[in-house]
Amino acid sequence: MGRIIRYLASMLPFPLGVRASLYRLSGVRMGARVTIDRNVQVTRADRVVIGSRVTIANAVSILGEITAVHSHLEREYGITKAAPVVIEDDAYIGVKATILPGVRIGRMATVGANTLVISDVPPYGVILGVPGRVMMVRPHASAIEESAATETPPRAESPG
Repeated sequence: MGRIIRYLASMLPFPLGVRASLYRLSGVRMGARVTIDRNVQVTRADRVVIGSRVTIANAVSILGEITAVHSHLEREYGITKAAPVVIEDDAYIGVKATILPGVRIGRMATVGANTLVISDVPPYGVILGVPGRVMMVRPHASAIEESAATETPPRAESPG
């Protein structure tokens, strides 16, 4: 039943809030205020966790499992991989991105359009390309506070 609900959520022109609720109903665990666009594919919904305020653009694939179904490859080499996918709070997943099993996308990270995510993305990271490479990690409040604490204060000028 979950697959049917995800298919309907993906294909029919529901409002964004309704679409996220349908994915939640189908077994995807997610926080509040998640935005999911059309044509999003999720395999093994029980292995996918999405944080709050996450935006998932059109035609994204979130793969909790990959396999060569009914193939000699699967039977002879067992190429199935199933592992949890975690997308933390405030992340953005760009159009046609593909997230493979076992990946964690950090808080406030950005996955660029058409990116193949094969490994973890650090918090505040920006990942682009095939395979995805971390292009930068954005500065954020805690990093700015840490650098300010380690800086030496300027010397006072003596009058004179």
